[in-house]
Amino acid sequence: MDRSSAYALLARLLAYAAVAGCAFESIVRAAATSSGDTRWLSRDEGPIELGQLAAIVVTGVLLFLPARTTPRLAQLLRLLACLAMLGAMRELDNVFLQLGWRSGYLWVGLPFALYAAALVARTRGGLLGQIAIFARSPAFALLAAGFFVIVVYAQLIGQKALWIAVLGPDVYRPAKDLIEESSELLGYLLIVFGAAEAYLTTGGSSREA
Repeated sequence: MDRSSAYALLARLLAYAAVAGCAFESIVRAAATSSGDTRWLSRDEGPIELGQLAAIVVTGVLLFLPARTTPRLAQLLRLLACLAMLGAMRELDNVFLQLGWRSGYLWVGLPFALYAAALVARTRGGLLGQIAIFARSPAFALLAAGFFVIVVYAQLIGQKALWIAVLGPDVYRPAKDLIEESSELLGYLLIVFGAAEAYLTTGGSSREA
């Protein structure tokens, strides 16, 4: 990586940090003006959940777009985009429940699942080579970090037993939900930043490989 590329990467990382900082500062300000009742922040129709949904939809779009101009990574990027959209459908499960269609998110997500399965069947071992190329990019590091925050950290920090032990059974729920959902939002932001890196730089990294 030459000096100009390093400066550009640093500038993007600072921009991502600014976006994340603004997102969480807005949560702090909203909590400070909520008169002690923060439960609305982490509800399914609240700003944190909506932020998660927006981030994962943007992730899917940003991953799918460079697939058209990056032949050596096209199948992997499309597969990741499909997985992102499946995650978005899962975030909408409560919306479908309120509409009276409990399994609606499964049916809406089915085309993405079938397309992902077709990609895996068609490329077979070729995906491993694409992963090897993609793993050398900053995009992969951010995507992996976001995945671990969502799948590992947020699930561990959101355990009911932990918060009952810390705050007691009568008052634990608002704090648990706010911390758990905020942690997931951080993971989703990391993932969308990784998708942005893929959109901006994957074509160059694939040509160099």
